[in-house]
Amino acid sequence: EVEINKAPHNKQPAKVWPQYKSSFWSHLFSFHLWALWLTSFGMWGTGPVMQMNAAQISRSTNYGVYDSRTLTLYIAIMSVGTAIGRISLGYFDTKLTAWNRAGKTKILTTIALPVAPLMFAVAYFLFGVVSGKALLLPFLLGSFSNGIAWSIGIIAPRIMYAKDIGKHYSFMRTSGAVASIALNRFLFGGMYDAEGRKRGEFPSCNAPSCVRKQMFVLMAVNAVATLAAVSVHWRFSRFTRARLAEEASSANENADGEAAREEPSEPVLKQD
Repeated sequence: EVEINKAPHNKQPAKVWPQYKSSFWSHLFSFHLWALWLTSFGMWGTGPVMQMNAAQISRSTNYGVYDSRTLTLYIAIMSVGTAIGRISLGYFDTKLTAWNRAGKTKILTTIALPVAPLMFAVAYFLFGVVSGKALLLPFLLGSFSNGIAWSIGIIAPRIMYAKDIGKHYSFMRTSGAVASIALNRFLFGGMYDAEGRKRGEFPSCNAPSCVRKQMFVLMAVNAVATLAAVSVHWRFSRFTRARLAEEASSANENADGEAAREEPSEPVLKQD
């Protein structure tokens, strides 16, 4: 008969850091969840503005000149940049998690939260100041930020929360819906149409001023989102380090207690 080895395999734990263990409803009024929501508002809400209005941005920045080949290039760049951003963040998370399990670092992937809104802020600043011939750079930077944003937005709640991960993620997604209406319809669309009417070019608007103000507002939104993301990572990092220190202290106390119990007592010598 063939003997089957039923010994359990050595598996690494799924998590090697403490997490917030309360339910979604308990976190609904917490600072860290609303800071995550604000971070998502910037990085998830401003990306679609760039994608959905690429033609208007290109035409206005080039004073009404429309080139379908250039627009196709921008769309292709946005697709490639988003894919590279997703892959890069996924690889970063994989390596950082492996280093955590090996005890080589205590840095968590949440450190990447501020990267996307910060890069978006730079991209929208460039949209507001560069000429039409240099739009490729902000489109590439913004699309790369978009890929990072969607990846870290999925990874962050998985890292931070032990319960109701789907509810936390869905709550973060509401920021994108709110931002699509507020930033795309009312901010970009409203200001674009108003400038077009002012210039007598409605429904088009053929000057950089048609989109420049919106770009600076989107830059400011992402600057605030960057600060919110920094606070989320800083607070969670401080939380995990404190909990790990408590666990290490408790483990040392237990080890000292067991060692004291195992020490043999010295025999008592009888006197004649």
